[in-house]
Amino acid sequence: MLTRILTACVLIPLLVLILFFSGTLAYPIAWAILAGVAIFEMFRALGRGRDFLLSVPAYIIAVGLPFGFYFTSVGAKILLAAALVYLLFVISVTVFRRGAFPFADAASVACTVIYISVGFAALSAIRYDVPFGAYLCLLAFIGPWVTDTFAYFTGRFFGRHKLIPEVSPKKTVEGSVGGTVFCIVGYIVFGLVMQFSYGFTVNYWMLGVAGLLVAVISQIGDLIASLIKREHGIKDYGRIFPGHGGVMDRFDSVLTTSVTLWLLMQIGGGFAFLS
Repeated sequence: MLTRILTACVLIPLLVLILFFSGTLAYPIAWAILAGVAIFEMFRALGRGRDFLLSVPAYIIAVGLPFGFYFTSVGAKILLAAALVYLLFVISVTVFRRGAFPFADAASVACTVIYISVGFAALSAIRYDVPFGAYLCLLAFIGPWVTDTFAYFTGRFFGRHKLIPEVSPKKTVEGSVGGTVFCIVGYIVFGLVMQFSYGFTVNYWMLGVAGLLVAVISQIGDLIASLIKREHGIKDYGRIFPGHGGVMDRFDSVLTTSVTLWLLMQIGGGFAFLS
């Protein structure tokens, strides 16, 4: 526990620094680096760490996509094209390897690469492709980390009923509910800070709805990562963050949250959190 706390004391200021300089190239560089590490961790978890034919294009896509929204106004089109091209490429490899690369393995590789690449790219998309993105990108971290933290403590003190023990034995229904409630509260508090510190008009109703969706989807992201680890017999994806594991261990729920928030913000209208 002490190691986790000490690591968090380093990571949180580092994240704040990255967000502070989100208007510079440092922001997409940070996500590009983490995306590359996450791809490495995932290929190793899937037992494909030395399959360079599949991994090299994956690195290029994952590392490159966060820059698409920084340098261009067509980042979303680049993202869609890259995802479709890689999917077609992996399926083609399955065919030409003539049974040596089963379709189930190909599906695992393609899904996880797209999942990671799109998730980190969405962090750049929120910042550069959405009005007031410099503030709203905070929501991609507040939601999953508040949910995770309070789900842990709520589950520890009040947990009685297992959530999905086959995937994550320690998670409880009570913890899930507690994390959801505090995520909504966290988003409302974010709105209050935006209103009284920066003078924004805040749509609290939509922030509450987003908090509910993010809490649910971030927990699904956590469970997805846990399922992959369980199926491949590993405890953590890596050791880059002492006490927390690898990039995928720390950012699993952020990846699903960032995509969810970006899509909500693309709707506009009622989902304009700030004005």
